[in-house]
Amino acid sequence: MNDKIYAVRIGRSCGIFTTWEECKKQVDGVPAASYKSFRDIREALSWLNGGSRTMSSPSGGKTPRRPIRRKQSAPPEAPAPHPDFVMYTDGSCLRNPDGPGGWAAVITDQHTGEVTELHGGHPSTTNNRMELSAAIAALSFPGHPANIALYTDSQYLKNSFTRHWITSWKKRGWKKADGTPVLNQDLWLQLDALYGKHQVTFHWVRGHVGIDLNERCDQLAKSEAMRFMRKS
Repeated sequence: MNDKIYAVRIGRSCGIFTTWEECKKQVDGVPAASYKSFRDIREALSWLNGGSRTMSSPSGGKTPRRPIRRKQSAPPEAPAPHPDFVMYTDGSCLRNPDGPGGWAAVITDQHTGEVTELHGGHPSTTNNRMELSAAIAALSFPGHPANIALYTDSQYLKNSFTRHWITSWKKRGWKKADGTPVLNQDLWLQLDALYGKHQVTFHWVRGHVGIDLNERCDQLAKSEAMRFMRKS
């Protein structure tokens, strides 16, 4: 009987896993993957929050190197040191713009391993508004300032912070470089306030390539959108 547990610090999904098969799904083919096996949950949580970065496999061997496939997500960009929460978010709109849409967030508490799913939707919206709504719901979840790693397949969301678009918009009075108003200002204002509350690193992942929590978000978001479609 295998009584080991596995902690993944850098992978497709981070946290605690009870089988090697689940752990392997998160780290195979991921550049700079960081994981380790334990027999005690307290030791695993301690490692996730600042222990040795040594990686191990069930056989105690070295992590096999594999060629990077383009379809896989890029390695995390400037990963948050020992995040309190790992969050995946996604949005969907069945007829963009002005069609029924949904959003979803899957949040993993890195201290307890608890996973929370949040989702909702709107009968007439856009894909970008749903992407932003998912991030707002996710960043509103912690009850205190936290260190957060947020994974999204929306370049619109990620680049607005990592390329400092939002900083430029604010300096221009929420105007773009061409002088036109920034779309979705109401949502950006909420996101900007939440970003200031937490320590957030944004990471882009390629959608629809089998990354479990990204796929789960997509499923939940589309289900919400379909719920409004059925009402129409």
